[in-house]
Amino acid sequence: MKTFCLIEPEKVEEMVEGAVARAFARFSGEKPGEKDDRLLTTNEACRMLRVTRQTLHRWKTEGIIPHVRIGASIRYKESDVMKFIEDK
Repeated sequence: MKTFCLIEPEKVEEMVEGAVARAFARFSGEKPGEKDDRLLTTNEACRMLRVTRQTLHRWKTEGIIPHVRIGASIRYKESDVMKFIEDK
């Protein structure tokens, strides 16, 4: 018997992007515990900041919040997001 589950496209995108970020960290020589800074997806950063994707994109474009580009993916360092929240 086969089991199927339905996953929203956005969730699949988050899962793939997360896997790519972890693989990038592993292949870049980063060792566990060496760097505590987790890379957040756009959706994760939006949830933490309680803003829309459009607002986060504008802040990124205007240089208000730093970001990291990994290939075609955009990530936000958790420490940068936390600092932004604290400074706000």
